[in-house]
Amino acid sequence: MSTPESLYVAACAAENIQQDGTCSVPVWMPYHQPILPPLDLADGTLVAFAIVAVWAVGVKARLVFRAARLGVY
Repeated sequence: MSTPESLYVAACAAENIQQDGTCSVPVWMPYHQPILPPLDLADGTLVAFAIVAVWAVGVKARLVFRAARLGVY
């Protein structure tokens, strides 16, 4: 897996802020990118349904185990 390019943003250190709120010396600081890329609507929906499916399987397994423990079957 390749490492993504570094992204830098212009920022202002606290000691460089003037009385009127402007920055006297902007500096370039690295911007930490998120681990997961931004998702579009289709990909986000797919991830959401996968999470719901895993929860549903867990609830079903819990109900089956509870019924087996109580001797309902």
